[in-house]
Amino acid sequence: MTRSAATRVPDRALFARLPRLTDLVPFAELADGLPTPVDQIDDRLWVKRDDQTASTYGGNKVRKFEFVLPVAARRGGPVVTAGGIGSHHVVAAATYCRRLGLDVDAVLYPQDVTEDVERTQARLRDLDVRVTATSNRFLMPVAVAQRMAALAARRPYLLWPGASTPLGTLGYVGAGLELVEDMDEEPDAVVVALGSGGSAVGLALGLALGGWTHARVVGVRAADPIVTSRAVLGGLEAGTAALLAIGGWMPHAARLDIDGRWFGSTYGRPTEAGAAAMAAATGLGLAVEPTYTAKALAAALDLAAAGERVVFVQTFAG
Repeated sequence: MTRSAATRVPDRALFARLPRLTDLVPFAELADGLPTPVDQIDDRLWVKRDDQTASTYGGNKVRKFEFVLPVAARRGGPVVTAGGIGSHHVVAAATYCRRLGLDVDAVLYPQDVTEDVERTQARLRDLDVRVTATSNRFLMPVAVAQRMAALAARRPYLLWPGASTPLGTLGYVGAGLELVEDMDEEPDAVVVALGSGGSAVGLALGLALGGWTHARVVGVRAADPIVTSRAVLGGLEAGTAALLAIGGWMPHAARLDIDGRWFGSTYGRPTEAGAAAMAAATGLGLAVEPTYTAKALAAALDLAAAGERVVFVQTFAG
């Protein structure tokens, strides 16, 4: 599954733009639906269909896994990761780790139980994920450290929640480049759910790398401010830009705004605006869930109603 210098260059927008990176970063082809299409809904709204990234399990995580899971595969031990009890990240990790012959050990914290969360929990049981429950999401880092220590003899790999490391974020730089290639002119805003930050930061860097100077990425906060702060995202941007620099790009500042108006009272809790967006999504032929994508779609529809030209990035696998 991993690439060597002797194999063909993968068909990815990032490697086409910065071919030097093909010899400098790990990569495994896991997504078979790239580039994903951009559907025009009306004269002010487009949808980038990242629900179609892969036939096995789509959504936004597989783009990141293409860069981080080859490292885990070389180590060969279990993959330790974390998320809420309804984490699509953990489902995606288990799906693609199984393909690479890797076990998954997940720390899960509570969130409101919705129908989507129940479906996700059933998938985790089917995928035979070893689960460690923690009573509070703020205790998750301690529980992850304990699992890493307990598994040390087996050389575990820490898959950061959301795979939002500089290496993983390269996957969404590619998504930004795809968007530049697909659209005839820049929109005003590219809207995406903001959880661990890799999708939003990667998109913003990809748009800058592609030459866009007007469009801004709007990250719609769906996780606690402590993990979606400007400082956290700035560090992730700097680390990812450094990787792009070794590929030959002189980094430019990314245009990224944080919109916290749609978050609600706590992580994972549905909102009225999100419920309205879920109803609207049905008419648009989309499936969104209440924790992340419904809130992001609510923001996108609000911006479009205000007269902006908006791309909504659909990151939910369904």
